[in-house]
Parts: sequence; C-alpha cells; structure tokens
Amino acid sequence: LGVAQDGAVLFLSQVETQATIRAFFPPGTLSPMHASGIGKALLAEMDSDRLDHLLRGQTLAIFTKQTIANQERLRADLKGIRILGYAIDNEEKSTGMRCIAAPVFDMNAEAIAGISVSGPTSRIQIDEIEHLGQAVKDAAHHLTLAIGGVSKSQVSER
Repeated sequence: LGVAQDGAVLFLSQVETQATIRAFFPPGTLSPMHASGIGKALLAEMDSDRLDHLLRGQTLAIFTKQTIANQERLRADLKGIRILGYAIDNEEKSTGMRCIAAPVFDMNAEAIAGISVSGPTSRIQIDEIEHLGQAVKDAAHHLTLAIGGVSKSQVSER
C-alpha cells in the first residue's frame, strides 16, 4: 500500500512472502513515481493540470535500461494505464523485479493510494500479467468500496 508524497510514492504497509527472493519496501520507503507501479497508477489518474505541474522541469531518473525517463513516453504509458486500470513496473526500478499496481479511490473519485503485487520476474512472468492485473484491480476496487470511495467508472455510470 502506498500514497503519493511530494512527487514520490510513500510505502505505508507490505504483506511479506516467505519466498527467499522478494521485493521489500518497509513502511516509510520513498520511490520515484515514474519508476514505480503504484506511482504510475496514481500518475495515470491525475488530471492533466496536476500532472503537468508535477512533471514540469523534472528530470526523470534512470534506474535500469527499462526505466521510462522521457516525459512523452511516460505520458503515453500513463494513457495505456488509464485504459487498463492497472500499471506495470516492468524492471523499471530494479532489474529482475516486476510490479503490478492499481489505484484506490476516495469518495470524490480521486486516486488517493495504490496497492500492488511485486516480485521477481521469475515468479511474475509476462504471461501472468493480465491475470494478476485483474486481481490487483479487483482488490483495489474492494478497498475503494471498503473506505467509502467510488471509482471514476462508477461516477460516469451515475
């Protein structure tokens, strides 16, 4: 579970696996939004003015050869994320690690947090992304409802 804080993702909580190789983000860890599943899920839900303000003049750090460090490419990726309803960090922060994340919405249909599943590419393989993406999306939807939130799709149905 993570939230946006000062242009980064602040990780609040994590459920640990017993597997030896794992992603570990202790509470309080900060990660750049452009190279994080949760960060990209939150960026994708921002209105264009807020996104422009956040990215204005910012140099996107490169962590791996997969990192999206070009703002135009990032914006194109965010457009796809909005359509899918989940984001993928495909070895963008750490080589050999993948993350699939979806936004959690408040009562105003604002993305206030994100949840994700992360792990090594050997366990989260490309052919599993669609299935895991749907599972993360469903979990985020249930959490949204549990806190009294509504997703943007629920607002458009009204």
